[in-house]
Amino acid sequence: MNETPMFRIRQVLLKFGIVAAGFILALVDTFRTLTTTADSATQQDDALGNAIRGGDLNFRTKKFDDGTDPAGWYGRD
Repeated sequence: MNETPMFRIRQVLLKFGIVAAGFILALVDTFRTLTTTADSATQQDDALGNAIRGGDLNFRTKKFDDGTDPAGWYGRD
């Protein structure tokens, strides 16, 4: 095999480029998954928690609780 040095350099650069592109795509996908999972889990927990817990609406936190938050208010002023 009489491969020229330029041919071998191109092969190495091509392989490196493929690996680098795969790594970047994996990072982007991981970041996207983390950001969407964090938002949806919080919304689901709040919706489910409000339905199960019941209690009084705390207008300071805009969540239902047992009515013992000293800084919160539980009725319209």
